[in-house]
Amino acid sequence: MSSGAAGPLRRLSTARLATAVTAAVAALVLTGCGEQPRPGSPDRTGDSAARADRPEGLREDEEPVRARFPEFGDFTSVVWEGEVLGANDRSVPGPTDVRMAGVVHLADADARRLREGYSWQAASVRPRVPKDLLPHVPDGAHWRTSDGFTRAVTGDRYPATFHADLERRVLVFEAVNPQRKG
Repeated sequence: MSSGAAGPLRRLSTARLATAVTAAVAALVLTGCGEQPRPGSPDRTGDSAARADRPEGLREDEEPVRARFPEFGDFTSVVWEGEVLGANDRSVPGPTDVRMAGVVHLADADARRLREGYSWQAASVRPRVPKDLLPHVPDGAHWRTSDGFTRAVTGDRYPATFHADLERRVLVFEAVNPQRKG
C-alpha cells in the first residue's frame, strides 16, 4: 500500500474512532446520571403501571436533578429527560453536549423561598420543552422568569432557562451541559 492511501485510511479510522468515543461518552452521560429502572419494572414507589404510560425517554429519578440544581430545594417530584445534542452529526467529532429538560413540583417552603428571594418577571413565551414533557407542563400557568435565579443556578457557566409558576409550585427547566455541584 502506498503512503498516499494511508492518509485517507488513517483519517477514516480517526473519524470512526471519534464517532465511537462520542457515542460512548453520550451513553455514559445519559445513563450514568442516575439509576433508571428498566421498562416495565417498578419505579421507586413500586408503581409499574405509572411507568407503563410514560414515554421511554422520560425519567423520574431525582438524584441527577438534585445534584445539578440544588437551588430547586426539596422538590416533591420531577419528570425530566436527557438528550445528546448533535448525536446524528458524524461530521463534528469532539465534546458531546447534553440537554436536560424537566418539570419540577416544588415544596411549599421552596416555592416561597424562591418567590421572596428573587425578582421574577412575566415570561414573554411559554417554556420550551421536548414533546414528551408537554403533558407535564400545566395549562394556564402564569410563567415567570428571573435573571437572578438563572445566574444563581448556572453561575453563567452554561445556558439554561427556568420558568416558574410559584403559586402552583411548578418550575420548568432546560439546560445544556448542567454541572454537578458539591
